Amino acid sequence: MTVFVIVAIVVVLVLAYTVSVERRIRRFRSHTAASRQLVTVELDRRYTQLEPLIAAIESSGMDQDAVRQLVGARSWSKAVRERGLGLTSQAAAENALSAAVHTVLAESDRHPKLKSNWAFQGPAGDLETTEKRIAGAVRVYNDNAYRLSLLRTSFPSKFVAKALKVDAPEPFVEHVDLAGDDQPTSVAA
Repeated sequence: MTVFVIVAIVVVLVLAYTVSVERRIRRFRSHTAASRQLVTVELDRRYTQLEPLIAAIESSGMDQDAVRQLVGARSWSKAVRERGLGLTSQAAAENALSAAVHTVLAESDRHPKLKSNWAFQGPAGDLETTEKRIAGAVRVYNDNAYRLSLLRTSFPSKFVAKALKVDAPEPFVEHVDLAGDDQPTSVAA
């Protein structure tokens, strides 16, 4: 009778643990999907905000090389995203776009004509805020993806994750091949 009680308690504990792991996996899977959607929303917002900024810059007499880099980076970013080339490629394209945006905004500080131009200053301010929101959304996504990956590979929980067919989420980071080693260089911001 005592052995039966001990076995029953162990079975209940294993089932309780399994249910708790399943809930955590489902929660992190949901959080990862929601945070990925948030990144997409913020990137869409940036694409929309770039239109009036580019229009204001083109008529300002600012260095056209910076404008061409911004337009090219925006086109590359959209193309990578539309073709679904993966998060690593998208992170590289988004990092290039962020760099181009920051270059244009820094260059605009040297043009007195742009400092007093509301057609430029309005979108520029909105874009700076959106850049911060993108960085935050990417950070949240990467944190959620890391936690889900950790649950997927940790000893007892990996069996539940395998039963639920959990795929490893791809982090939203850019990798550069340096002497054969892949090292993350930056998070799209």
